[in-house]
Amino acid sequence: MKKVLSVFFLLQGAFLLPGCHYPEAAKIEQKDIRPTIGVNGAPKGAILYVDGLAMGPARNYDGKKRVLRVETGTHRVEVKAADGQVLYAETLFLGDSTARILKIQP
Repeated sequence: MKKVLSVFFLLQGAFLLPGCHYPEAAKIEQKDIRPTIGVNGAPKGAILYVDGLAMGPARNYDGKKRVLRVETGTHRVEVKAADGQVLYAETLFLGDSTARILKIQP
């Protein structure tokens, strides 16, 4: 009797499962509208700071191949030379989809 019931449930599952499926999920594309910061003309060893936090070598964010994405709002942006000298400092308001390239003068 156990074998008959087991076979019954296996066959029932085999016929019912293929009919169960979920509709295809909708594809949603969302563009990243966060503002970006790039640095042009930074000397070797210069570091990019945003709101007091080191973001890494300023040259990494050339504004062409790579930019730094930040949240919309006001930010304190600084670029400091390897010896700590401030090469650039400004408080910026960056809105949605804003791209700002900082130009470092030698």
